Amino acid sequence: MTSKNPLAGFKFFENVQPDALEAISSTGEIMEFAAGEVIFRFSEPATHLYGLIEGEVALNVIYTDKVLKTQIEFEEAIQAHIVEEEKSIVVDTVQPGQVFGWASVVGDDRRTVTARCSEDCRLIALPASELKKMFEEDNTLGYIVMTKMGEIISKRLQKRTEKLIETWVEAFDVDEI
Repeated sequence: MTSKNPLAGFKFFENVQPDALEAISSTGEIMEFAAGEVIFRFSEPATHLYGLIEGEVALNVIYTDKVLKTQIEFEEAIQAHIVEEEKSIVVDTVQPGQVFGWASVVGDDRRTVTARCSEDCRLIALPASELKKMFEEDNTLGYIVMTKMGEIISKRLQKRTEKLIETWVEAFDVDEI
C-alpha cells in the first residue's frame, strides 16, 4: 500500500472513521487491467468489492438472443436456422472514486453483471469476507457502509429500469408502456 490511503477520496467511504478506513484499505490489493479486460463475469462467485482508482468500467447485462441466420447459395438453395448469440447491454458505467461489485457483500454472493474495462484501469480489490467480518465486529461501520451500499443498489436498479424502458420503446415502437 502507498502512504496515502487509496480509499480516502471515495465518497462511498466519506463517513468511515480514519482508523476503520485504514483497516479496510489494508485488506485490499491494488490491481491493474487493460482496456477490454473483464474484471468479473455475470453469475461468477462474488468474492471482492472493488474501488475504481483510475479508468472506467462498463457494467453489462449479458443475455442470449435467438437470431434467424440465412445462407443463400443460389436462388433455389436457401438455408435458414435459428442460432443463439450472446449480447450485452451496458447498464451503468463506473468512474474513478466509485465502488462496484456489491453482490460480494450483499445478496447471494453471485455477480449480477459483467464488469469490463472501457479503458486501462487501476483499482483496489477488497475481500468481501474481511469486510463482512469488520461489519460484524463494528456495527456502526457496517451500518455506514450498508447505507451507502443501499444507495448504490437503488441507483443501479433505477438505471436498469430506464434502460429496460428505453429498449421496450425501441423494440415495440410505442410511446407508452
